Amino acid sequence: MYTTSQDDIKKRLQQVKEYIVAQKADACVISSPVNLYYLNGFIFNGYMYITPDKEPLLFVKRPATIEGNNVEYIRKPEQLPELLTERNIALPKSILLENDLLPYNSVVRFQKALHMPQMKSISGYMREIRSVKSDAELAQIRDTALIHVEVYNQIPSLYRPGMTDLELQIEIEYLMRKEGSIGSFRTFGENMDIFMGNVLAGDNAQKGSPFDFAMGGKGVDPL
Repeated sequence: MYTTSQDDIKKRLQQVKEYIVAQKADACVISSPVNLYYLNGFIFNGYMYITPDKEPLLFVKRPATIEGNNVEYIRKPEQLPELLTERNIALPKSILLENDLLPYNSVVRFQKALHMPQMKSISGYMREIRSVKSDAELAQIRDTALIHVEVYNQIPSLYRPGMTDLELQIEIEYLMRKEGSIGSFRTFGENMDIFMGNVLAGDNAQKGSPFDFAMGGKGVDPL
């Protein structure tokens, strides 16, 4: 199992802190699972509150097992002002949010809860710094690629005459899970979904996709 090194996390946090200063903001709130993991090393339901001059605060909804001096348990974002005040932290006048990922209602709730600060986005910058991989991340990608090669080398042996494309797809997905795939695939984009396998043959392969993917197909009935 791979773990994110504390040195990598410190470097990433420092980049975010410098970006907060460059944007003339007071703080940044991270809530998406991918960015929480990138900056924290684990995922939780809640918010990571980052300022340029202090250790990040974790405002946690779930799970109830996270401990630390920088952890506060909350039910809703409206609790943030009181908890910040208790720690002698001034409310931000300008804040960075993941505006590309948050629902509009969540942005409005943050704005009202924090007494209407100026809102800017950090979404694009987070994608930018994540695109530059550390040595550990590159090693992870290489190891994963080798597993993919091994899986794809076995695909011809999975095929049986008379199989449908869906039946072959299921066999490939089963093999991928046996070789370590967690079965979760992230995509970025509005109304974008993806699953583990996509095998197309015959007329079905000519069907276009409504999504921004190279492969299409008619699809299956969700019921």
